[in-house]
Amino acid sequence: MKNKIKKAVALVLALTMMLSGTTLATASDGEAMDNSGIMFCTNAINGLLNAVFMGFGALFPKDFDNIDDYVSENFYEGTENFLDEPAADAKWYLGFGKASMVPENLKDGSKEYYTGGYFTQKINGVYDDQGANAVALSDNSGRGTVVMAAIDGIGVCNADIRTIRAEAERKLAEMDVESDIVAININSTHCHTVIDTQGFGLEPLLKTVFQNLFSFLPFVEKTRSIDPEFYELMIDGASDAVVEAYLNKEPGELYYFETEGIGRSERNNNYMDDKYDYLFNKRYDMEGYQHVIACFKFVPDNAKSAPTVLANVGGHPTTINRETKLLSADFPNYIEYKMNTDGMNFMFIQGAQSPISVNKGAVKTEEILAEIEAEIEADPVTKDYESAKSLGYEFARIIKEAEKNAKRVEPMLNVRMSEVAIPLEYGLMELGAVSGLLGMTTVKDKSAPAGYSIISEVGYLEIGTDIVMLTVPGELIPQLVYGNVVDKTQSYTGTDWDFEYTSDLVPEGKTVLVMGLCNDAIGYIVPDNDYAPFIADSLWNTDLGEKLWGKPQRHYEEMLSAGSEAGSTVIGALNTVVKEYN
Repeated sequence: MKNKIKKAVALVLALTMMLSGTTLATASDGEAMDNSGIMFCTNAINGLLNAVFMGFGALFPKDFDNIDDYVSENFYEGTENFLDEPAADAKWYLGFGKASMVPENLKDGSKEYYTGGYFTQKINGVYDDQGANAVALSDNSGRGTVVMAAIDGIGVCNADIRTIRAEAERKLAEMDVESDIVAININSTHCHTVIDTQGFGLEPLLKTVFQNLFSFLPFVEKTRSIDPEFYELMIDGASDAVVEAYLNKEPGELYYFETEGIGRSERNNNYMDDKYDYLFNKRYDMEGYQHVIACFKFVPDNAKSAPTVLANVGGHPTTINRETKLLSADFPNYIEYKMNTDGMNFMFIQGAQSPISVNKGAVKTEEILAEIEAEIEADPVTKDYESAKSLGYEFARIIKEAEKNAKRVEPMLNVRMSEVAIPLEYGLMELGAVSGLLGMTTVKDKSAPAGYSIISEVGYLEIGTDIVMLTVPGELIPQLVYGNVVDKTQSYTGTDWDFEYTSDLVPEGKTVLVMGLCNDAIGYIVPDNDYAPFIADSLWNTDLGEKLWGKPQRHYEEMLSAGSEAGSTVIGALNTVVKEYN
């Protein structure tokens, strides 16, 4: 099969050579990149693919509202007003909650489940855990409580996030608890070797496609491709964690600190002053991503209560062989294990990690390696999870080591959330949205290239007086926030990125963090000027493609993206919110 694909690609490239010439993708100093050759070929093939997506998508019955008729439900706007300084009676209150989402029939091996993002991979047992952690935070100003939560999974779409919110509020009301929640922001850790949280398993995907095609019949019900048994566990577990966190609020002090740099890359000459080479950028040979683990620690006034640590960094938890048969939540789980061992609650917050990977074999700390070796000797199965454990243990070690630099955070919490309509272009994400397979909040939108948009969310949080956290609904190219997006001399389209960098809109001296995959999973969020139809990645990354068009550029991320306007739409909405409050 692979040889046939290669021959087909070679044939396409040969035809392209005859039709468009052999112009190399080059750019002199200050001149725009000329990708006319690859663009000609890619656009031609992509046009055919779009026709297929459009035709197939047209077969599905659709009952979506028009965008002008959209009515928002289970959305929180945040605090009613913003404070410039802590209130007179300001005091941090924080509660922690946790719930497992692992089915009993996976624990006993009686049922297999698809993992996230690999389409054909299944697990039939459990090595560690898959769950949801939540933190409820208030500054005691009377303006409400903000919940931040993390689900072990590749991503959770917006409609499912809103269902979790509604279920949490229902449970609180059932307990006769009057909720003052003003925001529930749920982040996905992006672990792959856990149960699929979106519905990308091949068999259920195909079965659901067939069923939804005939959902116009009165006896055929439209359904989702996510496993229904796990779906109920996910909604129940995540809402339980939110409720537990809310009920567990207690007074204390909040502190902030950062680890030493973990993003050194000698190959790319990035952050050469960092101590560790644990992160690297797969797409760009340039800086512009978070290179420290940013940490919050809450210390309760009650000495008998456990402290809670939150850790934020962007990096893919993909250290485990995708063919594993046992569920594992990857290195975030092992940071938590070490923190729990030391008597602390823990929550991992995924950052802007679109092209950011972790260096699986980079840990050199002798005590960590010795500990892992002893575990492998005691249980040889541990060998398959060696990278996840070594990175998790190491990250926990440097987090605890960095705590000596912790500074008190003033008790002030401002939050503003905003809904945003993201236009869909023809492709896999668009097909998943219009077919009803994925949990997206989809609306008809004549202005969108494919005729549909998805309703999503962005957010702006001020934690204390000098820390900002931005929420984005997918896998964000971090340069869109932190700066250094490729310009016309390097971008696919030969144009510049015309939007302001979000971090530049925040007053100088404030720390800017990102909570990625938050409240949605719209796929990769790529700069408009460097967006290419995903077929360009396959055509260009061949020997003939390189001869025709020069050094290949990476465009894998576009395969799972809302489209070429996702970057400007998300950043535009985010920048609007940031400007309003700065």
